[in-house]
Amino acid sequence: VKGVHVKKADDILIKLVKEAGRLVQKDNLDHQYPFCWRSDTPLIYKAVPSWFVRVEEIRDKIIANNKKTRWVPPSVGEGRFHAWLADARDWAVSR
Repeated sequence: VKGVHVKKADDILIKLVKEAGRLVQKDNLDHQYPFCWRSDTPLIYKAVPSWFVRVEEIRDKIIANNKKTRWVPPSVGEGRFHAWLADARDWAVSR
């Protein structure tokens, strides 16, 4: 099924699973599905590998370094940016 559009591969995949004796049940379910607002085509979610930074492990160090940074105006580093760092979560940098 390599190279076949994901929605066109459904029947091929079901046939392969059935031939392998592993098909438990086949049903059609009606449900809402996300569509692109520009092209009105279905949005296909694809699992891809991601890289994460463990920000929560180094949060205290980042906040300490932020205090050493000279911000212009100072309110940026002391206010909004500091608040963002204080609530920082692990970060998926590959997105």
